Amino acid sequence: MFRALTPIQTCRTLCLPLRQVRWAGHSKWANIKHDKAKNDAKKSKEAYHLSHRIESAVRQGGKENNPTLDMFVEKAKKLNVSKAVIEKAIKRGAGEMVSDGPALSDVVYELMGPGGVAFVVQASTDNKSRTVSQVRNALAEFSATASPCMYMFEKKGEVVFLPKADANESFDDVFEVALDIGAEDVEEVEIDNIKMPLVYRLLCDQTEINNIVKELGSRGYQIQNSSIRYIANSDSRVPYPENNKGFDKAIDALDDVRDVVDYYTNIEDEHLHRLDS
Repeated sequence: MFRALTPIQTCRTLCLPLRQVRWAGHSKWANIKHDKAKNDAKKSKEAYHLSHRIESAVRQGGKENNPTLDMFVEKAKKLNVSKAVIEKAIKRGAGEMVSDGPALSDVVYELMGPGGVAFVVQASTDNKSRTVSQVRNALAEFSATASPCMYMFEKKGEVVFLPKADANESFDDVFEVALDIGAEDVEEVEIDNIKMPLVYRLLCDQTEINNIVKELGSRGYQIQNSSIRYIANSDSRVPYPENNKGFDKAIDALDDVRDVVDYYTNIEDEHLHRLDS
């Protein structure tokens, strides 16, 4: 039986690496092909869920000085969610407006598959029985079953940003900036994308993500994406299961579950797949 859980938050200090240059195109995750139609569908699903996430953020932290709300509103704008939809979600969260649709609940599922592969799946649903069945069926492709694994992850802020267009800046320069604004980890990632061949990925305390985004913006960096994610602890990461085709099928099936907001694994280089999408 799957379980809906309240995320467990832990404190752990990460050491900034002296230098990390990664090549996303060489990730084992490249086995899962990037299909434009599928990527567009994922963006559409993300936009669909943002209204509920904005509402939940207001309910939990209010309308003012709420970094989580600010992050979701900015995301919604980037995905062309209308101003009216955003404003209605904020009003519903503040109790200023009654919802005209079914009430949604946030749920988190923990699963383990072969080879020690752990999954944390976030979903928003008006029918928990339907959602748990769909998630279970999707991950059955990889023989994954319900099992506690949250202890393998930490909830962190992740910010992906671009190099300054008009500056001859080294990684060491970016390292100093990251250190100055409170980052816990930073790396340089080369991407197989002509328009965006290089990005920086920064990890931080989840409560600091909004401040760090603002700091980076004020220093001339363009933010590509920011989110709060479950990041696998370094000692719990496992290799990509390249000999198990069922994993690829499971990920594709999970992407097709409408209620799934996001999912996380403890597989090495998971983020390289996302950045290269």
